[in-house]
Amino acid sequence: MDAEQELKKRIDIINRYYNVDKLLSEKTDKKAVAKYYRKSDFFYNLIHSRGGGNIHMGLSDDGTFRKDDFLEQARFIDGLINDKTEKVLEVGAGKVANSKYLAMKHPSISFTALDLPHRSFKKNKVPANITLCEGDFNDLSDFEEGSFDFVFGVETICHSEDKSRTIKELSRVLKPGGKLIIFDVYEPKPRKKMTDFEKRVSSFTLASMRVTDVGQYIGDMKKILAKSGFSQIEVTDLTKQIRPSLLRLERLSGYYFNHPALLRFLKATIPRDATMNSIAGWLMPLTFDGRNIHQYNRIVGTKKL
Repeated sequence: MDAEQELKKRIDIINRYYNVDKLLSEKTDKKAVAKYYRKSDFFYNLIHSRGGGNIHMGLSDDGTFRKDDFLEQARFIDGLINDKTEKVLEVGAGKVANSKYLAMKHPSISFTALDLPHRSFKKNKVPANITLCEGDFNDLSDFEEGSFDFVFGVETICHSEDKSRTIKELSRVLKPGGKLIIFDVYEPKPRKKMTDFEKRVSSFTLASMRVTDVGQYIGDMKKILAKSGFSQIEVTDLTKQIRPSLLRLERLSGYYFNHPALLRFLKATIPRDATMNSIAGWLMPLTFDGRNIHQYNRIVGTKKL
């Protein structure tokens, strides 16, 4: 059975328990995103990251998933920090795992971690050189222009329904010569070149994580960055590196969908926003399999001097 046939089979099974069309019609605005994470944080921590407080994919270079792989995004940023770095901003900081790692390595640097209100974000325990802020990455008016040496987001810009506005605001608070680093899911080809089935699968998979299907083409993001004052825009495809994480989630989600009694029990006892994670977990190994539905990219842009 090829990937498309397997995707159709899995979506048919999913549709018995989650109405696909209903899910596609639901909002992915910031209130919906905040609710999704508020309801899902416990299960991300328990099942996804094994108590590590990570809500993102691990990057595995040798084809084998290890819990330590969740730190690879932060390690990359650590490699860019130098003795002139003073201030770093993380947007969509979640459980603050990335900023914590960096702050403990660099106690003399000031870190700011920002996330949406209404998800108990400020209850996170962090080192003294991290400031926790609730807010919206589309409105960073609390920060002066050119405040930060680095701004980064790990699997968060995908939630923006207006990528141009978001990137413009992130650029505003960066110093000239500062760097923006993004790790995220993207569509590797424009929607006009995708089949109707590919578009539907992409939208459905993203919606199950309250991620918008607006503005996810990597080519459009590169244009937005260039228009927002970034040069030396480097895009690196890390799809191969997240595959061990995807296969791990596929096993967990497959067990859920292949045991109807368990599924019905969990659906009845666990918030819907939490159980929806299983949809993406079961579909993503097939959407990230080189068929050009999804890619996992790292983007590094330098703000022009």
